[in-house]
Parts: sequence; structure tokens; C-alpha cells
Amino acid sequence: MPTLNLFTNVPVDSVIASDILRDATKAVAKIIGKPESYVMILLNGGVPIAFSGTEEPAAYGELISIGGLGPSVNGKLSSTIAEILQTKLYIDSSRFYIKFYDVQYYLV
Repeated sequence: MPTLNLFTNVPVDSVIASDILRDATKAVAKIIGKPESYVMILLNGGVPIAFSGTEEPAAYGELISIGGLGPSVNGKLSSTIAEILQTKLYIDSSRFYIKFYDVQYYLV
């Protein structure tokens, strides 16, 4: 089950949250190649974050998946999620950082 945890210092209202959850679910499923029914997205808005010494709009993400990750996929995921955050929350892609965890199935 691919899981994307997103944290941002930007307050997120319920309408924008729904849009981000929907768009991120579709993107993760498509890029990793797993059904949307397997994808979980968590969105935490209004979290205190300092990035590059400022509290300007920023975001941090962690994507955990049992397989399906790699350099090419990770790059596509990073840029696609950054684009969603730029469009919906006006977070510049240079202020978004994401970590990827490719978990071995026997460790779950």
C-alpha cells in the first residue's frame, strides 16, 4: 500500500484538502503502477515548518511503498506532487522536500 504523508505550514481548508487528496492519489497510483484503492494520502496543514531559515510556505513529504519505487519513478513523483502543491497551495517547488522509502514486502 503506497502511503504519502504530506506536511505543510500552509493552512489547508477542506475543499483544497479534498482536491489535493484526489490529485495526489491519482498521481501516486498512476506513476507507481498500483490501483488507487491501494493508495493512502495523509495531509497535515498548518504545521510549523522552517525551511532554508524561513517560515515561508513549504512542504515535506514521505512516500512509503512496497516496491514500485526507483530513480525514474521517484523523480516523476517528486515533480508531480510539487506541481500539485504549487497549484493548490502556492508552495514553490524549491521549498518542497520528499523522502522515499522502498520497503521490502517481508519487512511489513
